[in-house]
Amino acid sequence: MSTFLVLAGFGGLAIIGAAIWRDGCDDIARLISERRDLKAENEFLKLTDDELAELIISDLRRAIILN
Repeated sequence: MSTFLVLAGFGGLAIIGAAIWRDGCDDIARLISERRDLKAENEFLKLTDDELAELIISDLRRAIILN
């Protein structure tokens, strides 16, 4: 009986550990995603007017071709 309780305790600890690990991984993934978005936004804000116009025109061309 005591062996069963010990094994059940280890199983419970494994489940708790897995939940903590998953939450940690989710937080890390969220932070990486936010950093990537901020980096892309920063690069977008550094565009010159000519580069921005070129980007808009290429998007319009792509939209026209797809429709």
